[in-house]
Amino acid sequence: MKSTRTDVTGNYAGAVTRLLAHWVDLGIAGLLFVAGSTALDYVLGAVAGLDTSVDSLSIGRAVAFAVWLFLYWWVSIAVAGKTPGKALLGLRVLSRQGTMLSSGRAALRALALPISYLLFGAGFLGIVVSRERRALHDLIAGSAVVYDWGARTVELPTPISVFLARRSAEVLTDHDGSGDAPAIDRAP
Repeated sequence: MKSTRTDVTGNYAGAVTRLLAHWVDLGIAGLLFVAGSTALDYVLGAVAGLDTSVDSLSIGRAVAFAVWLFLYWWVSIAVAGKTPGKALLGLRVLSRQGTMLSSGRAALRALALPISYLLFGAGFLGIVVSRERRALHDLIAGSAVVYDWGARTVELPTPISVFLARRSAEVLTDHDGSGDAPAIDRAP
């Protein structure tokens, strides 16, 4: 018997995948910032003779890191529609209409991201409870995060596909009132 498999590309991204992509992006952005600021400290100290000790510039470094995070998220989404972390996990940020997010909307999304952290992360609840899995910063920017594996086909494993097909057959049966569920191929 042929097994049922469902392609995940184009579906709204789940909470776990989005969280993992976010952590990967924070790690990448943090490592790039540390490497860049270390190189800048070396150049400023060795070439210009400036004191760049951590104590003297802690507020400046915090502001620079915030600006760097904004640029990381904004440029990545505006240019490619995904950050490196999202690309690694097969995610893409689109407008609600399914088109590429404009540069202005990508900037608005990057600016609104810290708002989702307010009140102990309450802005992220929409990812878990809403049908479209949109966080507060997605609502503000008019964006949505979907699975996108490009030319590569990524499918749900057969047992999950069979379960989903069975559930959709139950929903169809409930709506048409016939009581007859369509036959579902089962994996051997």
